[in-house]
Order: sequence, then C-alpha cells, then structure tokens
Amino acid sequence: MPSPLDSGSPVTETSWRYAGWPVAVAAMIALMFGPSTVAVLSLGIFIRPLEADFGWSRTQIALASSIVAYTVMLISPLQGYLVDRFGARRVMLPCLPLFATAVGLMYFLPPVPWVYYAAWIAIPALGIGLFPLSYLRVVSTWFERRLGLAVGIANAGIGLGGAVLPLLLSAVIATQGWRTGFLCMALLVMLVSFPAVLLFVREKPATGPTRAASATLSGLDFRSATRSRPFALLAGIFVLLGLINTALFVHQIPLLIDAGLTPQRAALVQSTFGLFVILGRLLTGLVIDFVAPPLVMMVLVLGASAACLIYATGPVGDIVFVCAALLGMVLGAEFDVLSVLLKRYFGMRSFGKLYGLVFAVFQLGAGAGAAMLPLLRQATGRYREGLLVFALATLLCAVLLAVLHRMTRRMASREARIEAHAAHATPTPLEST
Repeated sequence: MPSPLDSGSPVTETSWRYAGWPVAVAAMIALMFGPSTVAVLSLGIFIRPLEADFGWSRTQIALASSIVAYTVMLISPLQGYLVDRFGARRVMLPCLPLFATAVGLMYFLPPVPWVYYAAWIAIPALGIGLFPLSYLRVVSTWFERRLGLAVGIANAGIGLGGAVLPLLLSAVIATQGWRTGFLCMALLVMLVSFPAVLLFVREKPATGPTRAASATLSGLDFRSATRSRPFALLAGIFVLLGLINTALFVHQIPLLIDAGLTPQRAALVQSTFGLFVILGRLLTGLVIDFVAPPLVMMVLVLGASAACLIYATGPVGDIVFVCAALLGMVLGAEFDVLSVLLKRYFGMRSFGKLYGLVFAVFQLGAGAGAAMLPLLRQATGRYREGLLVFALATLLCAVLLAVLHRMTRRMASREARIEAHAAHATPTPLEST
C-alpha cells in the first residue's frame, strides 16, 4: 500500500506528522538555554551573590543588563543580515560552542568591574546567531496556516528556560556557589541546545539563502517595509515593551525581597513568571491564527500595566504570583506577535533584517528600562517611581496597538475594494468576444 506521501495527498501543516513540527519543538528545546535566558533572564539570580562576594552595589551589578541590552541592540541588525544571507543554521552552529565557552569562563571572573562588564559584552556577541530571530526565521519557512502556533511552540523555550533556570541555579548557587552556576549554564548549552540544532533545526527546502530561493520569496524589500506606517508603529510598540520587560524580570527577585519575601519565595515567583511566559507563547500562538494579533497583544499589555501598578503599591500575599503571571504573559506573547505580523505585513523577503531591526529597537528600550529602574531606586530608596513609569509606558503601548489594528483593518478593507473593483471591471472571455 502506498504511503500518503506517495499518493496525491502529502502531509500538510495541519497534521502533527508534518515535518515542520519537529523543527518547532527542537527550536523550543534549543531556546531554553540560549542567550535570551542565560544572558538576560538569569542575570537577576546572580545579583545578590555577587553583591555579597565582591561588595559591589546592586546598581553596579545590574548595569550588566543594560550592557547586554545595548550589545544585543547593536548586533541584532547584523544577525538579521547574516541569517538572510547565509541561512539560520549556518549562523547558529558555530555560535553555540563560542557562546558556551564565554559563559563557562565566567567561573574565573575576578572582582574587577571592567572585566565583568567586558564579559557581558562578549557573551551576547559570541551568541549572535542564537537569539530568537534565527529560530523563528527557520520555523516561519515551514508554516502558513499554523504559523502562530508553530512560533508559539518555538518561543516557549524561552519561558521554559525562564522557569527552569531560576530553580536550578538557586539550588546550585546555594550549595556550590555562583561560579558553578555559570559552569552549569555552559554545560546545558552544549548538552541540550547544540544537539537540538545540529539534528533538527533547518529551513524548509527551497527557502534557504540560495539566490534562486531568495528570488521566489514574496514580500516587500527592506527599504519599502521600513518606510511604511505599520513598521513605524511596530517600532514604537516594541521600544515600550522593551522598556518594561527586561527590567522587571531582572529586578523582580530583588524587588520582591525588598518587599519582604524570602529569597526562596521570590525565586518561586520568578519561576511562575517563566511558566506563564510558556503559557503566553502557546496560547497567543494558538489564538493569533484566528484573532487579530494587535488586539490580543493589547489585552495582555493592559494586564501588565495592572501588574506594574500593584507592584508599585507594595505587593503582599499571593498577589505577587498574579503579577508575575500577567507580566509573563506579555513577555510570552510579544515575539510571537512580532513574527506573525512581520510575515503577514511584509512577507519573508526581508524577514531577518526587519526582525533584527525591531529587536534592536526593543533592546534600546530594554537598556533604558534596565538602567532607569535601579537608578530611581538608588535615588528614592524604593522601586515605586520606576514602576509607575512602567505602568504609563504599557498604557501608551496599548494605545499604539489599537492604532495599528485600526490602520491595518482600513488597509485590508481598501485592498479588498480595489480587488473587487478590478474583478468587476475586467471583462470575461465571453464579453470580450
């Protein structure tokens, strides 16, 4: 009996037997221990141990998060170019051992601030090919109808890493010290992420970086896309999202400890955040295949605004877990939404470059937010003022999402009228005779 592939009914992306689903799952596994979790989301775990060991201030230590953000801002457009030019797989494979080595060398970190800061430039720079863009570019080549869900599965890896690493690292640091914590992360990169990429993560055939394949990709060129109003709105939305998300994740544990929580309970809240990042990615990916992505994101952003207000008033009791869940949902949703919107608005022709540029803008906001929050705390002795600024930023972000949704609806309606008019005006073959 012939297989479905031998008959006239090939397996489509609506079936779990479709070849793209293992790619999405492998991307999820690899992203668990990529630079987004190792160099960004795990940094908060090391703040208090470094503070105790080296005698540095919290502001000095947390400055690393701004350095990482601005390093990523500078390298993201280059990552987009490299991925579009050479293909994601060829960029990722050499970066994995380089990134793991850089993380592992933190074991030997001396109490010298400039060495500490230089290390946090080197770590994301050597992991340039491992930020989500590469994985999402690969996954996007495999899917159309289930693009949102596939991207959500891949991006869930960051949430899984955000849930697993705080618990794992807090246990390792408590028993073996923070230096062993960095070695642990380096080993996870090589034992988990590297095999996943090597064995499964690859572009769909005929969609790679060859000249023939690139010529067949649909969509706007980079220059036209960046001059469009939807792209300008996307840039504004993501600079505001960057302002709040990285700063709140990095400072969530110190913020909660200042509010009276034990380090263990604060780590549990951080893991709750990571779990809801996973849930946010999966649910958002599923929903945006059927509901307008800007509307979905707008609802989640309003939830984040409420969380910032609650944190600003002094979180007590189990409400901290609700706040962590609301913030995790936003972080879980943002790059699912971005990936889908970029492909739907602008196609795959310049996907890597456009994603890299928006990610750079996001990191611009992340660096500003990560620097502003501890500086305001140092000036006022509390996090309240910074959290109120974040609440206002999320409200503005919700407004921009509403404008984007309205704009794209008008554009779609206008295009539909033009197509209908053209179809009505074109004579049929019978009329032309």
